[in-house]
Amino acid sequence: MKTASNDQPSTHWLARPFVGLALFVVCIGLAAVFLPRQQSEYAMLFTVVSISWFGVIVLWEWYQGRYANGRKTSLDWQLFGISLTWITFVERPLIFVAVWGLCYLLIPQHIGAWQYLQQDYFWGLLLAYVLIDELLHGGVHFFAHTRRVKNRWLAKLQSYYKATHRMHHLHGGTDDKGQLSATQTICVSWGWPSSLPNYWFGSFFTYMGLFEVWAVGALAKSLWGIHNHANLDYDRKLLAHPNSIVRNIMLVLCHILVFPNQHHEHHSRSQNSAKNMQNFIAIYDWLLWKTFVVSTTRPKIYGWRQKGAERDNAFYRFFHRDFK
Repeated sequence: MKTASNDQPSTHWLARPFVGLALFVVCIGLAAVFLPRQQSEYAMLFTVVSISWFGVIVLWEWYQGRYANGRKTSLDWQLFGISLTWITFVERPLIFVAVWGLCYLLIPQHIGAWQYLQQDYFWGLLLAYVLIDELLHGGVHFFAHTRRVKNRWLAKLQSYYKATHRMHHLHGGTDDKGQLSATQTICVSWGWPSSLPNYWFGSFFTYMGLFEVWAVGALAKSLWGIHNHANLDYDRKLLAHPNSIVRNIMLVLCHILVFPNQHHEHHSRSQNSAKNMQNFIAIYDWLLWKTFVVSTTRPKIYGWRQKGAERDNAFYRFFHRDFK
């Protein structure tokens, strides 16, 4: 009798391509009907600027030869395209529609209630937004990487986060030559963006009328996150600079903001894979999660070990889930 193999593509209904196409059409329709024009304009600005920054970094990485000799594979490019399309046209719009719909049902009288605050307290609100957004993101990220919890229901939730986050740590081929690059920023499988509370928090900010605060804060996080994933080494050079003043200044900055060397350690196949949970504000790694590390050298091996069909099947890697 034949037994089911873990190497076979998932038969779950969410793994079927037509389901993704259907969700794409539905979400675009919902966004067009329900999202206000101002929200759509800021969301478009966020998307255009982020993709443009992707283009600049990708061209630089290519020019510097950072994709050669197995550092980046065709499967990496496929997953970048799938992930970018999915998050831009499916999960992001769906989150906005869900938050605005719920808020309009529960607190319709408060739509745009905080908009007037932007004129006098923009920078304070922006700082508060970024700090709260990073705390929410880092908390879930920490939960996804920490050891399995004992509580039954929390363990189920944690299994979901671990399963949906796995793809972000798969890059390169099975020859262990792969390296982290900017496009990995967006390489997350279905379910991960919509399970991040900071995305819902940001959508709530827009409902309350803080469009500019959300746009600037989310864009700053996006651009910095792309920079952290990029195949850069300027910060390592500064951390190892012959001048002690330069070294110490860079080290202090690494305690405040996340730099490429820190996030590259997070993507390494080592014990540091469970370090540096933040993507922007390093203070939380340093003082709250106790996961702060810096490095002056590049990781020896990037990415988690790939298994089964996820080695060479982009759709399988993106859609398949093992919630055990």
